[in-house]
Amino acid sequence: MRYWNPNISDRISEKLHAVAFMGLLKATEYSLYVPSDRNFLIERLLRTLDSAIQETEQDPETRAHLLWFGAHLKPFLRRLVKERPAAARAVLRFLGTYIDDVYRRTRSQEAGLPAPSTVVIEPTDRCNLRCPGCYAKSSSDGCDLPFERLVEIVQEVVNMGVSLITISGGEPFVRERADHTLTRLAERFPNHGFLVYTNGTMIDEAVAERLGRVGNVFPAISVEGFEDHTDARRGQGVAAKSRRARELLARHGVMAGFSATVTRENAEAIASDAFIRQRIAEGDLFGWFFLFQPIGRSPRPDLMVTAAQRARLREAIRRWRESDVPIFLGDFWNDGPLVGGCIAAGRYYFHIYANGDISPCVFAPVASGNIFDILEGRSEYSSLKDFVERNPIFAAYREEQSQITDRRRPCLLIDHPEAFRRIARLEGCLPAKNMPSGYLDGEIAAAIDRAAEEWRQLAPSLPGMAQAERAAVQAA
Repeated sequence: MRYWNPNISDRISEKLHAVAFMGLLKATEYSLYVPSDRNFLIERLLRTLDSAIQETEQDPETRAHLLWFGAHLKPFLRRLVKERPAAARAVLRFLGTYIDDVYRRTRSQEAGLPAPSTVVIEPTDRCNLRCPGCYAKSSSDGCDLPFERLVEIVQEVVNMGVSLITISGGEPFVRERADHTLTRLAERFPNHGFLVYTNGTMIDEAVAERLGRVGNVFPAISVEGFEDHTDARRGQGVAAKSRRARELLARHGVMAGFSATVTRENAEAIASDAFIRQRIAEGDLFGWFFLFQPIGRSPRPDLMVTAAQRARLREAIRRWRESDVPIFLGDFWNDGPLVGGCIAAGRYYFHIYANGDISPCVFAPVASGNIFDILEGRSEYSSLKDFVERNPIFAAYREEQSQITDRRRPCLLIDHPEAFRRIARLEGCLPAKNMPSGYLDGEIAAAIDRAAEEWRQLAPSLPGMAQAERAAVQAA
């Protein structure tokens, strides 16, 4: 007698979901040409995203946070289709890929396997600026990942279920200006998104035109607060150049946003309503917030934010989301509850340096393998997927993640540094090029410990979930 395989049923269900969702995306894309239909179809799109979260996210707390977060995407999507309709079409294609991959990643997670949704890749570690405290330790004479190797890497991670390829550096537009690396990659993978962190100074008319043509490259231009903050760290005139880049990107219909590094010196400015108003006024459609990390070139641990500043940023971003400001916002550290804790080591993402070294996290200055060894058959791992699943350092990282119960303190690097140091002592965990002296056992380590303890004491006293979020928990 032949028995029905439940895995076949699951896969048929996934395909039906994908077909239905792609039909909705097509209708939404056509609606961009019919303004009266836009709001209705955006509502349907968000309901479909909610359904995908309900069906695939097994953790009740994470599911509730995601549903609450999704409810506040509507103003961003409405603004996007109004101001950048060409980019909106690319975003819709990306969303289709993302939803399809959600079901695929869920199957991996149910089997106890890591299921990354993004990977950070450095096409170069060269940069035209020399910012103090650069976490990547970029320089003008670093190395590049060859284009065909980049294509191989992206294909490998796409096969793993990655929907969003995050590009960092170095300055990625060094490569775009030289050989159109970014737009060529985007053309090879038109249904995936490419989030590119950049200082913005190398985006000229020709670059903006190419980005507008492909549509699925989303530049995140660095800001340090207001213009004086940015020029103080990045150099006189950099803020004006990046503002000009935003104007060019808007003219060519590119969805662009900002990336803000929060330090002890600029935390109050970045958490101010005036800051977010300016970012929207200058055309940013999304923004990411990162806490300063004492790694890389000439790190200054005294620039790490205080616990009170971190809490103030958390509250500001929550307030902006609840007031439905028309911009997508992500907080790399304080959004731990949204994603169920730390996302590194392949749980949801990992990092590949320009020299091919593979790291659990872009801010973890260690490496435990090299992509060239894998691609050229010199490794015990048959593929990048095999590496992420079996590498002992990645596995140890995920085991430490599983021990963290307070998602307000999700990070192994700055919230649980003793856990990261246990990993760093394991055989096969090597210092990366941006690990500074004293990071594991010196002055920097002591500063990180003080910051972790300060946050450990403050975090339990932070306000709980907002009323809207609590209602989402109850509904879930």
